[in-house]
Amino acid sequence: MLDMLSRTQVIELFPAAASCIAADSHPGFLRDHNEDSFGTFTDPSTGCALLFVADGVGGNSGGDLASQFTAKSLLAQWKRFAAGRTPGADETVRFFRNALEDINGTVYGINADQGTLSSPMGTTVAAVALLQDHIVVAHSGDSRVYRFRDGRIEGLTEDHSLVQKWVREGVMTEADAKVHPMSHVIYKSVGQQRRLDPDVRIFDRRHGDKFIVCSDGLMCHVSDPEILAIVNRAGSAQEIVRDLIAAALKRGGYDNVTVACYYQA
Repeated sequence: MLDMLSRTQVIELFPAAASCIAADSHPGFLRDHNEDSFGTFTDPSTGCALLFVADGVGGNSGGDLASQFTAKSLLAQWKRFAAGRTPGADETVRFFRNALEDINGTVYGINADQGTLSSPMGTTVAAVALLQDHIVVAHSGDSRVYRFRDGRIEGLTEDHSLVQKWVREGVMTEADAKVHPMSHVIYKSVGQQRRLDPDVRIFDRRHGDKFIVCSDGLMCHVSDPEILAIVNRAGSAQEIVRDLIAAALKRGGYDNVTVACYYQA
């Protein structure tokens, strides 16, 4: 099974058929390799689009393999699911649940076969499917999806991290969570549990909405107000991706950073 997960390809950029989509990744300045993977796909016949990021779980071996496999598998399954049509929101929810459960089972099975369940390889995943009047967001872990509308930023995901769980429970403040030594510990990811229950939600879509999907290498350096400022002054998806990654690197680039963007003026 391991031959499905080649170490020779750290980053996988899947083709986007529309200039309104861009994505890129940088390993940062402290890591010797990049455990992030990402994908974008647009069907020009329908305008239906998919953007996603997978961030290999740091500190465990094979995070890059898990993220690459997740990216390749999710893209292949999406292309079969949505080829030549715009699927409905409810069936897209089912697609994400089934696809991510399938991918999770494969990665978990590899961990079991290799005897690595005590320190399993795994990956976050955050994805947004753009349909006709709705979007569907799926995620597991601490990669994020943001929507930009009317000059405002909205986080459409809630991190599956211990510190954010404590924030939601009122045990910790947001300020404390950012500097807590366990800030990068996540409790839900692809491949690390036998069963995966990803968060999958439907949102409305309006003309002019912009979206970014990113790994936590962006958020650990760039605040939401700073992200919003960069998006508001940019004139294209390519500019947004370039400037967000540059901002993270300017602050030190302590982690891999990946951004995928859908831009509609």
